[in-house]
Amino acid sequence: MSKKSGFTLAETLMVVAITVMVAGLMMFSFSSYGSTEAISKDQARVVSALEKARAMTLDSYKSSQYGVHFGTSTVTIFSGVTYSAANSANIVTNLNSKVKIKTVAVVGGGSDIIFNRLTGETNQTGTTTLSLISSASTTRSVTVFATGLVQPN
Repeated sequence: MSKKSGFTLAETLMVVAITVMVAGLMMFSFSSYGSTEAISKDQARVVSALEKARAMTLDSYKSSQYGVHFGTSTVTIFSGVTYSAANSANIVTNLNSKVKIKTVAVVGGGSDIIFNRLTGETNQTGTTTLSLISSASTTRSVTVFATGLVQPN
């Protein structure tokens, strides 16, 4: 009687099944990592826009004051005391397609934060919250204080 070497069908199927399970777990991990990275980067974009608008105001760039308008998926730096979507001088930053602005809780209402000339302070203090579209419980927030300073939370 001769002994044959090789793998049986059952052994081959077990290896394939284990490989598919490991690959599925890895893909899930990488996809959630990508979403977490997207919301963290967008939080940094919001902080950057607020700090840039404040700096432009303190510099009296073009002899104006600046503010930030929060849309659902955009953050816009604008000049003057009111936001106008039609202004071609607006600096628009688009958020990642996986992220949205969930809430804008600003003193006095609205979705704009305007910085005061000479001091960089603002009367529109509050918190803006970003969330993942696929998981509303995954959030990051940015707080603006009366001094005009910005803090990511």
